[in-house]
Amino acid sequence: MSAIKELKKLAREAELEVIEYPDGRVLVIGGLVNVHWWPNSKRMTAYAEGASSGRQYSTAKNVINLATEGTP
Repeated sequence: MSAIKELKKLAREAELEVIEYPDGRVLVIGGLVNVHWWPNSKRMTAYAEGASSGRQYSTAKNVINLATEGTP
């Protein structure tokens, strides 16, 4: 399963919304924090909105946890 398909499935279960952008970025909204994720990039970095640095090598599950709980 692709990373974006898995993210959409997990987001639906957590009642979150996923927005895809043409540059490959994915935005997860509706949780504790909004999360920007680049699943097709080399390091698959995820940024919580307002954070000074991102979390590298994030999986779809890490992104959902970051959005809902504030922790990966």
